[in-house]
Amino acid sequence: MSKKITASMQTLVGIVTPYAWDESDRVSEVSLSATDDEEYIIENSGRFLDLLQKPIRAVGMVTSGKKMHRAINIKKFQLLESASVND
Repeated sequence: MSKKITASMQTLVGIVTPYAWDESDRVSEVSLSATDDEEYIIENSGRFLDLLQKPIRAVGMVTSGKKMHRAINIKKFQLLESASVND
């Protein structure tokens, strides 16, 4: 029984939110709460820790599978004005 994992280049809009914390309760990983009502773990989180609670448009490789969280490896992104998230 093979696990079907799909990967595709996508553009997502959403807000950067905390996903995981270290032993000192500092945010160590972030996710993208996207406008499609899905949460995408940002695989290259380190670059986005300073953007917590900020809206972005992200382009990257999205992977998803039956028993795994959706994830995105962001290749490029644009910081948005708060009002732009709902566009």
